[in-house]
Amino acid sequence: MLLTWRPAELLSPTYQPMREYRDLESFHNYLDTLTLDARTLLSDGGETIVSDGDTVRVASRQRLHTLPEMRLDTDEPLAAPPDLRMLGTLGEGGMGVVHLANQVPLDREVAVKTSRAGADEDAARLLLQEAYVTGYLEHPNILPIYTVGKNRDGAPLIVMKRVEGTSWTSMLAELDDERRLDALGEHIEILLQVCSAVRFAHSRGILHRDIKPENVMIGHFDEVYLLDWGIALAVDEDKQLLPQLAEASGVAGTPQYMAPEMTFDSPEGLDERADVYLLGATLHHVLTGEPRHGGNRLLEVMYNAYTSQPYEYGEHIPTELAEIANRACRAKREERYESVEAFRDALHDFLKHRDSIDLAQSADEKREELERLLEADEADLAAIHDTYGECRFGFYQALRLWPENALASEGLQRCLEAMTEHYLSQANVEAARACLAELPEPNPRLEARAAELAERSEEDRRDLARLKRLESALDLRTATTSRSRLAIVFGVVWTATSLYAAIRIDQGHFSYAEQLENHMISGFRNLVLVVVGVSLFRKRIFRNAVNRRVIYLLVALFGALAFTRWAVWYVDGNLQVARTSDYMMAAFAIVGAGLLSDMRLCWVALGFASAAVVGMLVPELQVYASTAANAITFGSIAWLWSPSQMDKKTDKRRTG
Repeated sequence: MLLTWRPAELLSPTYQPMREYRDLESFHNYLDTLTLDARTLLSDGGETIVSDGDTVRVASRQRLHTLPEMRLDTDEPLAAPPDLRMLGTLGEGGMGVVHLANQVPLDREVAVKTSRAGADEDAARLLLQEAYVTGYLEHPNILPIYTVGKNRDGAPLIVMKRVEGTSWTSMLAELDDERRLDALGEHIEILLQVCSAVRFAHSRGILHRDIKPENVMIGHFDEVYLLDWGIALAVDEDKQLLPQLAEASGVAGTPQYMAPEMTFDSPEGLDERADVYLLGATLHHVLTGEPRHGGNRLLEVMYNAYTSQPYEYGEHIPTELAEIANRACRAKREERYESVEAFRDALHDFLKHRDSIDLAQSADEKREELERLLEADEADLAAIHDTYGECRFGFYQALRLWPENALASEGLQRCLEAMTEHYLSQANVEAARACLAELPEPNPRLEARAAELAERSEEDRRDLARLKRLESALDLRTATTSRSRLAIVFGVVWTATSLYAAIRIDQGHFSYAEQLENHMISGFRNLVLVVVGVSLFRKRIFRNAVNRRVIYLLVALFGALAFTRWAVWYVDGNLQVARTSDYMMAAFAIVGAGLLSDMRLCWVALGFASAAVVGMLVPELQVYASTAANAITFGSIAWLWSPSQMDKKTDKRRTG
């Protein structure tokens, strides 16, 4: 519906355009300088106001009389087939009536807009000017004009595309707060198409001045059309058929959506940013379901439009979209978006950001779940790492779509800090450092803890390395086969030689002096045998400290035996005592080896100790006792050091 606002510029000598009014009373005094008809005064500000001061171009006056006459099926008589067959009325507006018709030459349904019955010539010419504006703007989101003409009575006929659909206002009215938020993306897409139409109009030098959901039609196939260009103005004066901004006067537009500069009875200050404001006010309606400016009467609505205070949107409204709406609706033009394109780009960015925000919100839910898992008494490590992976991936995807996403950045920070704490508690310094390296903002406290843990871990690593080296040095499993084989060789040689000597002595082949000499020679022979045997196995036996200690003890033992036997021979000592001394020295050497390496050897020493006791008590069995001691001792050593027995010993030690 259109209402009339008559300018009083010529009637009031006190009129001052763009004056600053600081309160409702002063603004009311300004309105008193304007002459309003009763219907306008009683309106709620939701209808479009058309000023009587809008200039009808001379060119359009002339064009009205030269329009071709179009034949209607209602004309009588018809000398030729009609151009239009009228089918009914689609609707009525403030500037005319819209009929449904059939365009006979093309046999298609069209919408035909004409002036109301009884309308004066100026109203008809204004209607024609709307057609010229719309026809001048050929764009997918602007309703196409097929042709213009006049009927037999001289009333203009505007033939345009017929659009079946619904007004955007009706669609928005069906939404509650929850559904409105869910459908936000769909309605932002509609607004973007409206922006496309307005941007094109601006590129052709046209201001719409009445953008609102009511003037947007949504077709059954999702077509979007910006309608009602009836109060549009041309910025360029060379467009002869179009109404000019420089020649316009009076207030025009819909008060509930008006920009502050549109509340004045002058075109001064109107530019593309007025349409930007109207787009912002339309966005406000999309977000809240209500027009931008409210009030119980027109005065309040107009004053609210004039002041245009920032609107405080609810928490359920996306912050970025609320900021876009408020910036577009700033009272000062220079603080708004500089163009429709800038406003449209902000909406495009929001749609991209919205996907990022959705991802960030989902990831933040995972972050909260992760924190609950980390705080549990019994940590489910698999669940922790799965949830952390989902959470981290979600935040990174959100930041990839919108690097400035504060929710994603803060959520990633908290997620990584939580995992850093977790890894530090597990002494996993490498994983903790990996998380710290990804933090959007450094955390000196956690970095200090990680450095402290790294230092302790390095000390532990060094200690462990030392322990491993010590364990390796004392590991009897090293060269166990070589030691076992060497024991067998020594045992066989010494058992055989002792048995041979015992038999020869029993048969009387050796005198006492010869026995003493042979005893001395066997000492050096045994020493040479040990040195040669050790030399043959040195690469394998000398690989760790415990083996070297045992070998050094063995060589020392046979070196001592060689010396003591030489000493006994040299002083012509007691052979029985010397042999007993040899056996006891061997027994103690084996005990020493057991204490250095394998405690089980201590029991093996009983073989030579027994031989020493038997030799003292029963001298004639001394050499046989030595033979038995050699066989039992070195056989036992070879068996204890065999790989199978060493493995059993190791397993038993590990199991406690």
